[in-house]
Amino acid sequence: MSRLITCDPQFSIKLELDNPGGSHKYRAASHIVARAIETGEIIPGRTTVIEKTGGNFGFGLLAACQKRNIDVALAIGLGFSQFKRDLLEGLGAELIGKAELREGATPRDVIDHHLAHQHALGRHYYYTDQFNNTDNVQAHRSVTGVELGRQLLSAGVPRRLLFVGCAGTGASFTGVVQALRDLDFDVRSILVEPEGCDTLAGHFVDHRLEGMCVGVAPPFLDWTLVSDVYRVGLEDTMTAQRRFYREQGFHVGNTTGACLAVAEQLREQAALETRHIVMLGYDGGHWYPDLTREVATGTRHAA
Repeated sequence: MSRLITCDPQFSIKLELDNPGGSHKYRAASHIVARAIETGEIIPGRTTVIEKTGGNFGFGLLAACQKRNIDVALAIGLGFSQFKRDLLEGLGAELIGKAELREGATPRDVIDHHLAHQHALGRHYYYTDQFNNTDNVQAHRSVTGVELGRQLLSAGVPRRLLFVGCAGTGASFTGVVQALRDLDFDVRSILVEPEGCDTLAGHFVDHRLEGMCVGVAPPFLDWTLVSDVYRVGLEDTMTAQRRFYREQGFHVGNTTGACLAVAEQLREQAALETRHIVMLGYDGGHWYPDLTREVATGTRHAA
C-alpha cells in the first residue's frame, strides 16, 4: 500500500511512486497480468507479455512479470527517452522491432507483426493492450481508489473532496473517482492538461509533461466525472515540484508537479467549498533527468 501523506489540513497526496516499478502504472500492470494468469491467457514460464510502451507501464509490467517468471517484450517508440529505453532493456525487457522502428514503423506495427507471426517466432504472446484493456480501470477502482478512500477516512479527512488528476489512458482518473464515490465521498474532480492541449476537442501539442495528453483521446476517461479542466505550463510545474521537495522531501514527476501547481491554484476555491484537496503522486522525478539538468543549468529546449 502506498503512503498517504497529509501535507496540511487542506491537502493530501497518495505517493504512488512507492509502488514496485516506481509508479501508479504498476497497479494496472499487476492487475492485468494476474487476471490473465487466472483465465489461462498467460502461462508463467511459457508466455511472453507484449506491449507498446516506453513509459511507466513498461516498468510496471517488468515488476509484475519478472517475479512470476514471465518474459516481457516491448515495442518502444523512438520519441521516448533513450534513458528509459536503455533502463528497460537493462532491467530485462526485450526491446522488439528496433530496426523496423528506425525505418519508420510504428510501435503498433511492430506489435501486430509479432502477434501475427508468434508461432513462426516460436513465441506465445499475451498483449496487455493498456489502451483497450478494461482491467486497467478496474485496478484503480478496486484497489488504488479503495486504498485512498480508507486512508482518507483513517486520517479523519472530511468526505467533501476536490480530486486533482490528469489522464493518459484515463484509467486511474476514472477508477479512483468512481471508487471514492462508491465509498460515499462527495467528490468534485479537476482534470489537468498541459498548456495548448484540449483533450475533449482532440487537440494536442508537443509538451514535456510525459504521461498526460499523450496524443490520443483517453479511452477510459469518463467525462461525466470531470467537473472542470485546468491547464498548466512547464515553468509552474517545475516550480511546484521544487516547492514540494523543499516542503515534503519527495522529488515527484512532471505530471504530479502539474497537478500540484493546479492544486495550489484551487486552494481558495476548495476552502470556500469546504473541500479537502487530494491527488496521486504518480511517479518520481528521477525518470526525467533531462529536465532536472535543465533546472540546474537554467537552460530549456523545445519539446
